[in-house]
Amino acid sequence: MTKRPRLSKEDQELWSRVAKSVSPLRKEKKAVEAAGPAEESAAAPPAPKKRAAPRARPQPLEPLASPRREPKPLDPSRLHDIDRRNAERLRRGQMPIEAVLDLHGHRQHEAHESLNRFLASAQAAEKRCILVITGKGRIGEESGVLRKRLGEWLNESANRARVLAFAQAQPKHGGAGAFYVLLKRRRT
Repeated sequence: MTKRPRLSKEDQELWSRVAKSVSPLRKEKKAVEAAGPAEESAAAPPAPKKRAAPRARPQPLEPLASPRREPKPLDPSRLHDIDRRNAERLRRGQMPIEAVLDLHGHRQHEAHESLNRFLASAQAAEKRCILVITGKGRIGEESGVLRKRLGEWLNESANRARVLAFAQAQPKHGGAGAFYVLLKRRRT
């Protein structure tokens, strides 16, 4: 390893003036220290540059539970047991929607029963991607009751056997008031 040559006093003074006049490109918490005696600043090597933090890798999708254990509940922000390409296609609304269930105006128990019947019939008809419209709810009241309960209903054991994944719909399909549901293929 080679040693750096020492700067002359003139070069050190010139360097300290230049360093004071420069502003950093990125906002960092480091403050430019007041230059002390020229000999001290020459002895301290420049601080190494910080590397950018590595990008966070996407979390692997968790598989649905094995038959021996209690299944983990589905989370609308995560897609389970589905490959990355299909998960992205579902999130972006790029899968063809084969059936639509609109739950606007339904009471909770009516909506729950309608959802169960709809999922069973859609799977029997070998439909793959469906859209369930819950609505956003009314402003000022307990808003979005159906929207909040949909995740619970899809996690019930009967529906869990039918549902592969679900995600909030894109604005063109209803946004926060609708969900894409990807159904499992029936085993024959």
